[in-house]
Amino acid sequence: MGNGVLMRYLFYFMSIIFSFCCMSCTSTKPSLHTFAAVEADALCRTAVLPFVNNSRFDQGELIVQRVFAAELADLQGVEVVGEGDVRAFYPELRIFPNQLPDLDQLRVLGSRLGVQSIISGRIVEMEERGTVNKVNPQIALSLQVHSGQSGETMWTSYYRREGEDYRTVMHYGQINTVTELARIMSNEILEKWLSEGVSGCGGQ
Repeated sequence: MGNGVLMRYLFYFMSIIFSFCCMSCTSTKPSLHTFAAVEADALCRTAVLPFVNNSRFDQGELIVQRVFAAELADLQGVEVVGEGDVRAFYPELRIFPNQLPDLDQLRVLGSRLGVQSIISGRIVEMEERGTVNKVNPQIALSLQVHSGQSGETMWTSYYRREGEDYRTVMHYGQINTVTELARIMSNEILEKWLSEGVSGCGGQ
């Protein structure tokens, strides 16, 4: 078994264990765990890979991936590679649907796309619970940010929230769709990254 494949399975195992440990709690802030020195201007030019969906919510990975990529692209000093440009390399590199690239594939993607970082994501939990008159969306999301040069994981974030959290605690008003919840969660994750010194071009 190649080193890249071994690393992929090892990281997959670690992320699953970490996710199960966190699933029982709803955190008011995203976590951030650093595994390597964060490269300067890590988000200057970045690629958001198709997310993996471990929930039963149909098309959940597309919803969250596209919402997150859009919020990321709105940040000053950040350039996000188009989704179509990213997906174009998947057949050539034999990366299958609902599968994360291994280390070697990440290196190739980083080189071909000319990015400082690559963001992969996994939907751990996603559903809309409730009745006709009241829906409580829930999302648990794990993100990994890889170096565009080495493919190594630089940092990870895990976040689980429900629509009710914002209505009762933060007074956002009622949130009853996973799309709106994903947008708010994405902004909070990015705020956490920026507060920890992650930056776009020129340190913006």
